[in-house]
Amino acid sequence: MTLQRYFIDDNVWESEATPTTPVFISGQRIYAITTIGGERHPFGEWHLRDTMGGVWAHPLRIMDGWALALEMEGIVTPLDHAVRCDLFGAYVTRHFTVGTLTLEWTEFAADDQPHYYATLLARNDGAAPVNATVLLRAEADLRFCWFGGVAPAEPEIDTIPGGVAWRATGAYAGVTVTLVSASPSVWEISGRMAQARFPLIVQPGEALALQWRLAVQRNDDPLPGNVLRAAVDTLSSKIALYRTITSAIRLETPDRDINRYWQVARQNIHMLRADYRPALAPYLLAGLPEYPQLFGCDTTYSVPGVVASGFASTARSALEELGRYAWRACSRVPHEITTNGRVYHPGNIQETPQFAVACWDYVRWSGDLDFLERMYPLCVEGLEHFSATLEGRGYPIGDGVVEVPGMGACKLDVVCYLYQALTTLRDMALTLGRPGDAVRFAGYAGELTARFESDWWIEQEGMYADSLHLDGRQQFDGHWTVLLPVLTGIAAPERAQRVLDRIVREWVNEWGMVHTRGADMRVWTLPTGLLALAAFRHGDADTGIQLLRNIGVTARYGTLGTLKELIPQGLCFIQLWSAALFVQGITEGLFGLSPHAHRHELIIEPRLPSGWSEATLHGLRVGDQTLDLHVTPEYAEIRLLKGDTPLLARYRAAADQPWREARITPGGRALLKREE
Repeated sequence: MTLQRYFIDDNVWESEATPTTPVFISGQRIYAITTIGGERHPFGEWHLRDTMGGVWAHPLRIMDGWALALEMEGIVTPLDHAVRCDLFGAYVTRHFTVGTLTLEWTEFAADDQPHYYATLLARNDGAAPVNATVLLRAEADLRFCWFGGVAPAEPEIDTIPGGVAWRATGAYAGVTVTLVSASPSVWEISGRMAQARFPLIVQPGEALALQWRLAVQRNDDPLPGNVLRAAVDTLSSKIALYRTITSAIRLETPDRDINRYWQVARQNIHMLRADYRPALAPYLLAGLPEYPQLFGCDTTYSVPGVVASGFASTARSALEELGRYAWRACSRVPHEITTNGRVYHPGNIQETPQFAVACWDYVRWSGDLDFLERMYPLCVEGLEHFSATLEGRGYPIGDGVVEVPGMGACKLDVVCYLYQALTTLRDMALTLGRPGDAVRFAGYAGELTARFESDWWIEQEGMYADSLHLDGRQQFDGHWTVLLPVLTGIAAPERAQRVLDRIVREWVNEWGMVHTRGADMRVWTLPTGLLALAAFRHGDADTGIQLLRNIGVTARYGTLGTLKELIPQGLCFIQLWSAALFVQGITEGLFGLSPHAHRHELIIEPRLPSGWSEATLHGLRVGDQTLDLHVTPEYAEIRLLKGDTPLLARYRAAADQPWREARITPGGRALLKREE
């Protein structure tokens, strides 16, 4: 076993795990999926089997992995079973002991360049000199991403000053991968394998370090500089970046675990940012190891949390890239785009209306009206795929977010997200000064709501059907999507609470909301996070915070410090929507925030759990304004730290309380109190 230690703020989490437990070493241009113990291990089950790990500079996999070993007195000791692995977010350090040598193997990736580094620090704790040799073995690879459309290449490896380089012809022409060291060495090449030996003579009490850099050069990219200096500078800047991220937007509540999960979630979102231009504009990886692709629904579910976390530019870029693909597909939003820009799945039916909702979510949080002007026509055109439904003739036909065979042709989630898109487009139209459009969309939404209640409600179940057959027959399977009428607002108010109460009783176990009641009892973070939002909005803050806590606790199972796809762990070991929904659950659920950054307005309706006396968000960004927000059961205090214009804050302590409001100038403060 290997002891993991994860460092977050001033806290350290520890757990024993198998040495092959995965670890994600992230950069926007390059990343590695390797192990906490140091052993090379195959990752990937459903896409590129056994090859989703290794080192990727998408759309290319450039190295299967490397291995270190120490040779002393004729005995070779592989460094593949670390005693301890320290996880810092910015970098990973494995610890070994061989004889009197203490070894620290650190790996990290540059954040903005396709450069990947490893260092080995050896310290002699004995009384006699140590004469050893470090062995480095690297297996080169050159292959395109899953469904990249190009066969893997056989790399041609050559020695270069200080290391080796590999390249290939055809589709790989113009790409050179270099692996160089800061210390003199002689490299040997055998097929895909490159090996080097590094003499290591360490005096008692002395420490010596070796450094290596793996880099990708495309066409006329400049040659990387000195390895040692670049390694030091890169690690220093990355540590500083992560410290900035940690301190930028801070949460303080009476629950220290919730505070730490907040930091983990924001750190995970940062780690999942990707920039693979020119193949794809910057976006967010959906989950690893299986889903580095650009996804429609994963992105749309994550936008509010991503923007509230401080990564608005990445959210915008991802939406714009989805929009470019949708425009070429007559405004149908794709489900999955490979990392070299090929559409694998043209989109489930609900993803087009979900995209409109996500665009509005981005605008609400960012205030970016230029973006809205450009995306509005695309979102409007997307409705043409639902023209029959909007004219009162049936419901959309096709798969929705639950991809399960045997359901009726018309899916509940599709209708719910279509309704939400209509109300969203109404608000978009009003914002852009198009009242005629707003009236039309509001009319569609009202007509859909009226039909929905009569066609989908099952009185004996006290629930809405999961699907309808083409002859109108209802089918109830108990999938997690039964939540969506409540969450999207299409459910009649008197039925919404009834549905929510039954879900909490019958769909929720100790970990969260099950996928399908009585059939698939796995708990996914997606429905659990969405249920948390619904619970908060309907006044059940105790359930809401417990569900968020369940998402957060996945960071303590398996790989420490990453939020998983399943609860407590399973499938992807780091998942975008897990982190983003946790953040949204805090901002829009716990604090009850509804931002309208384009109007410089913020609505605040806090829902504090039992026993909580207060909660504070420091450094929250709403558009171009930055604020501190402190809430208690009795009042909300807002400090406007940055911004060029006043902020209108509207506060309501509870649904039966009157609204209070104040216009706060930059540098000012407002205290809005509950009515006595």
